[in-house]
Amino acid sequence: MSFAPITLFVYNRPTHTKRTLDALALNLEAPESELYIFCDGPKPNDNIENLKKISEVVGLAKKENRFKKVYVQISKKNKGLAESIIYGVTTIVEKYGRVIVLEDDIETSKGFLKYMNDALSLYENNDEVMHISGYMYPHKEVLQETFFFNVPLCWGWATWKKSWKYFNNNPIQLWNELKQKNLLSDLDKFGGNYLSSQLAYNITGKLDTWFIKWHASVLLQNGFTLFPKTSLVQNFGFDNTGVHNGVHTEFHNSVLAEKIAVNSIAFFEDMKVETVIKDFYKVLNHRYEKKTLKKNIKDKIRNLVFLMFPDLKRVLKYNQKNNHVESYFGNNIKIYPASRISNTIIGNYTYISENSVINNTIIGKFCSIGANFMAGRGIHPTNGISTHPMFYSKNKQNGITLTLKNKTNEFMPITIGSDVFIGMNVTVLDGITIGDGAIIGAGAVVSKNIPAYAIAVGNPIKVINYRFEDEIISKLLKTQWWNLKHEDLTLVEKYFFNIEEFIKIFEEKIEEQ
Repeated sequence: MSFAPITLFVYNRPTHTKRTLDALALNLEAPESELYIFCDGPKPNDNIENLKKISEVVGLAKKENRFKKVYVQISKKNKGLAESIIYGVTTIVEKYGRVIVLEDDIETSKGFLKYMNDALSLYENNDEVMHISGYMYPHKEVLQETFFFNVPLCWGWATWKKSWKYFNNNPIQLWNELKQKNLLSDLDKFGGNYLSSQLAYNITGKLDTWFIKWHASVLLQNGFTLFPKTSLVQNFGFDNTGVHNGVHTEFHNSVLAEKIAVNSIAFFEDMKVETVIKDFYKVLNHRYEKKTLKKNIKDKIRNLVFLMFPDLKRVLKYNQKNNHVESYFGNNIKIYPASRISNTIIGNYTYISENSVINNTIIGKFCSIGANFMAGRGIHPTNGISTHPMFYSKNKQNGITLTLKNKTNEFMPITIGSDVFIGMNVTVLDGITIGDGAIIGAGAVVSKNIPAYAIAVGNPIKVINYRFEDEIISKLLKTQWWNLKHEDLTLVEKYFFNIEEFIKIFEEKIEEQ
């Protein structure tokens, strides 16, 4: 039997890296397994202490000799975990067809590699199974040896090329497809909006993670995830040394499984397991709710005061938080009063001018939205007895409804790209997409899709020009400069009017990386 290659992603935690390698090397399959170690590089202007830690990690990787072969890839610059994992997993599955994945804070049991290799072999030719999880939540229930619960976990996992080909790194596409298929609630199977908010914040730019995109990609394929009854791995990274993690003990398993037998099982989600995992997250959610209770009470009192004294709201220019319903905002955005935002995602550095009403819309980064902007106001069916929503909608637009279910899809998602400039008094109809870099003239009614970098005006809307020639537009779109890290945005400022030079510098940086 040939064993699947192992990938290990490391950065600046030498103690964690050593602990992970030591535990993995205790597996009987380790001497017959190839290990790929991907070492992330330093950030710009990194301090001496961090550079020393990065160097120590690289030293550990280069000295490792307890596996069949060890390949060490060292990045000159910091890619970040998301980019590193996407690159590493893609590279390995293209070469070998399967992969086992670890990060530098995952301690494995002696039975980890056997379980992973057995599962990879058993389900290799089954397209329904897309992910093998080595972790299982702490519990005291008696469960079958292995089972399916279709929420992939990334603490010691494995997959195949046949599955990874469905990975979609575009969170906007994933979000819109999940909404269209009414699958956001399935994404949040744990309860609350913990996972869907992660996907939303990847759109805004507040987060840059890979796992939630993989989870969404698997969900859209109706993919199955295999779990062990008892965890084979321990995440010991909840010690405040990671980028997104604080100090937590909730996920700790007191005992790891030394052996998990992998045999064929029926393809359905185990309802008992679902109860176990949901109960686990109920405890976590309860702790979170206690923390936010005081804040919610303050907000309610403040809203009551403004209800009693409406002029006070105007004098204070209070930006009502209740007017931002189920929405997600990036960093350094500004929404001017008295705008109403609902079911909307807004990217980093975007601003929305006064008196805008926006619903069910994704707005990219660096967008400039003029006053009185209207988007996502809904669609009225014209082929029924009436166009009034009280007969077809549960939303009670006039205060009442006669229907128990929505008879039509009232709201089609709107997608506005990054670096879009929209003049004042513009209306965007449901289901419209406006491409990156486009300009929409004041007073326009956007009733059809607008291409990237187009200049469009009027009612009916029409494209009158483009900001640049086709070749420049194509190159600018490839740069995706709006996704640059904050410290790299000085490039845009420096070459603001020298577009060709900016593209050249950008292409050189990408090639260098």
